[in-house]
Amino acid sequence: MKVHLVGIAGAGVSALARVYLTRGDAVSGCDIRELPIVDELKAEGAAITTQGQSIEHVVGQDLVVYGGQTQPEHEELAAARQAGAVVRSRAEALADLIGSTPNSIAIAGSHGKTTTAFMAGHILNLAGRDTTLYIGDHSTHSRYGRGGWIVAEVDESDGTLLLHEPRHALVTNADFDHATFFADVEAVRAHFAEWLGRLPADGLAVVCADDPFLPSVRTAARFVTYGFAEGADYRLDESRPFRLWHGGVELGTVDLTQPGRHNRQDAAGAAALCLELGVPFATVKQALESFPGAHRRLEFMGEFRGARVYDDYGHHPTEIAAVLDAVREGHDGRAVVVVQPARYSRLKALLPRYVEVLSGVEPLIVTEVYASGEPPNGASGEQLAELVGARYAPDLEAARVAVEEIAQPGDWVVLVGLGDIWKVGRALVG
Repeated sequence: MKVHLVGIAGAGVSALARVYLTRGDAVSGCDIRELPIVDELKAEGAAITTQGQSIEHVVGQDLVVYGGQTQPEHEELAAARQAGAVVRSRAEALADLIGSTPNSIAIAGSHGKTTTAFMAGHILNLAGRDTTLYIGDHSTHSRYGRGGWIVAEVDESDGTLLLHEPRHALVTNADFDHATFFADVEAVRAHFAEWLGRLPADGLAVVCADDPFLPSVRTAARFVTYGFAEGADYRLDESRPFRLWHGGVELGTVDLTQPGRHNRQDAAGAAALCLELGVPFATVKQALESFPGAHRRLEFMGEFRGARVYDDYGHHPTEIAAVLDAVREGHDGRAVVVVQPARYSRLKALLPRYVEVLSGVEPLIVTEVYASGEPPNGASGEQLAELVGARYAPDLEAARVAVEEIAQPGDWVVLVGLGDIWKVGRALVG
């Protein structure tokens, strides 16, 4: 099949590109962003142009997929439809993959879905299931498998979650986010509840018992819980390595390489899912203890003058708090934290929570907001920096200079944000 992807540098679209490439399709794409992922996909066989869009790109294509920044009525997509190609949004194309795979697993949740999905896919592949893996994190881990299994990270941010009709599902949590789509946390919860309610009777629903809402959801599928909560079907303790119980029976311990309580919670979720699908605990343990970590999840970038530089995708206050806890657990020295707030709408809606999480963090640098296409709304990085007593960096160059002035040998420099804050790390470590 010939597949063309519009906006191929996007995290979700590039993950689809890797699935199509490993499936053996002829893959092409276009984008205006010259990100590292573009060069990686070119090296893997994709024909990509960064000179913008053109109707010439869609000539002779069987399938054209477009990312969220492309309008459905764009002339390139109109030309593709006129030429007889199948045109799908990224979410629709992923839904096609999920729907066409007999043993389909979708991983959702406000936080932790990337790591949990990668963990679950890693376990199933070690168990010999040859699983298709879709991870929207700009990593090399997305792939096509021929075993009739798929593990896919799915997104609730714009309502397209309801497009996906998997046989099995896991939801990590239901927290308030995406204020441009959801009015409040109740709307988020209703969205996840509706999706879980659509699972088939022969399917499996795995939810986190530590979430205040998810254990109450009703679905026809077999229902299993996991977490630190005393009543969880699969319960883990606070130790490291952590112990895992099922129905009061201790299954064993798991020594996860990645620090952080949230990572251990995600590991318990992936373990519960795979154990319920028939994977032996010994295989689950082996896979989790060899788990390499998801891209941009407290990912080590290199050293700068004796300080270790890490990059993390955390952007919601709950995620930033989890990153800071993981840093404290993994390093007893000083951490220089650089936060890039993501989207004006999120900062405005969750400003009190940002202040709660970041107050007292020292040294702390706050950059201006990564807009992600949103117009300013009165909230700003400068405002947040002033409220929490942080140093304000109006751009990435100012953030780099600030780190160079502050960082000392033995420090951890932790860059946090979904946008392009990673460029500061690239500039520091070379």
